[in-house]
Amino acid sequence: MRISPDILAAARNDLSALVAIPSVSARDEGMEACADEVERLLAETGFSTGQHKGDVGPFVVGETGDGPFTLVIYNHYDVQPEDPIALWTDPPFVLTERSGRLYGRGSADDKGEFISRIAGWNLFRQAHPGPLPFKLIWIVEGEEEIGSPSLTRFLDSRFPDTKADLCWWEFGEVDKSGRPIILMGFKGILAVELECRTARADLHSSLGAIFDNPLWRLAAAIASLRDASGRILIDGFYDGVVAPDARSRALAATPPFPLESLQAETGGQRLLDGVDAETFYEHLNFEPCLNVNGFHGGYDGEGAKTVLPCTGMAKLDFRLAPGQHPVHIAALLRRHLDAKGFDDVEMKILDAEVLGVRSDPSHPAVDLGAALLEKWFGRPAVIQPSSAASGLAHPFVHKFGATLFGAGLTHHGAMLHSPDENILISHFENMIGFSAEFFAALCESAVTREAAADA
Repeated sequence: MRISPDILAAARNDLSALVAIPSVSARDEGMEACADEVERLLAETGFSTGQHKGDVGPFVVGETGDGPFTLVIYNHYDVQPEDPIALWTDPPFVLTERSGRLYGRGSADDKGEFISRIAGWNLFRQAHPGPLPFKLIWIVEGEEEIGSPSLTRFLDSRFPDTKADLCWWEFGEVDKSGRPIILMGFKGILAVELECRTARADLHSSLGAIFDNPLWRLAAAIASLRDASGRILIDGFYDGVVAPDARSRALAATPPFPLESLQAETGGQRLLDGVDAETFYEHLNFEPCLNVNGFHGGYDGEGAKTVLPCTGMAKLDFRLAPGQHPVHIAALLRRHLDAKGFDDVEMKILDAEVLGVRSDPSHPAVDLGAALLEKWFGRPAVIQPSSAASGLAHPFVHKFGATLFGAGLTHHGAMLHSPDENILISHFENMIGFSAEFFAALCESAVTREAAADA
């Protein structure tokens, strides 16, 4: 399918208009204006549209088509704050082209993804103007960058009985070699803060001969949580973990890149016990993990200060596998601390909303998408069973029953959430073409299924 110059020009103009709206959900800025623009783009291309109130930004919904197959597309129009502005080469809310890239806040995350798909939809409809033989629901939210606080509630109220076959997630990746990555899942997350206090105020360190130290208490408490292999030592932690299906395990057994390249790219050197070049990718995809994000307390200024701190604090996060509920894991953590004698360590839950999900990569739409991605990007697509990171995909997988499909244009140098956020123009154009042909292929397969059902 050929992408006409008119389609490309319109896509650039639409992306420029969206980037120009500083829809920063953290500041509740530009939400309504950006939602209106998103709704206009959907309505102009034949969708029945509407806006629905969220905690901060409105949800925009577009619906069209009918049939036995239902596709849900999820995007978001809110962006991260632009700070620090001084580090931007050009103004953050002006789409700027330099050296084959388009720069601007939201150019990648997530306005560029949305526009590439809507441009692909326009291209598809030019070639296929008739009735759509499958149901398409497009959901674009304005709160993703602040944790989607009202997404689950919105889906429950707006789509109480909706079932879907496929959820095209808000982003996907293209690796350094140009291979498109299809993400089939995400890990859940639990973030907590631990605090220990042993005195009213800091004491002279000589009193360390009789009084305990809160930093020692926290260090000992945290050390009790996992071993050198990274295995979590909390009783019941692994109960309920959903084992990967056979194809997911086979995909993870053949890493698409060597461990050495990951070490070179990140600078990470010391591996957990039991992790090596043969197993690292399985760990990234399937294994829960515990991280100490920060450890604070006492004196950390220049020179020495002989002080016994009165208080200390640590922040931790757990990346969880499907089947582990963050709230339940938090309760197990509290029980573990109490049982180990750390009942004086206070615990505050910071984030317990995101559950892990992992979809079956054997869904026919996944192989269909992989073949089309290879056509447009010129490299075989990599089907990754699960991202090592987290995303709020569980309402779509658990509530709608949809298979997750994460395919998009984000490249490793996109500078997400940072100054000079950007996309490669070639990736943008490839995703327009892929999107158009993906819609066409789903249309054809939907017609085939309906004909077979009628027979």
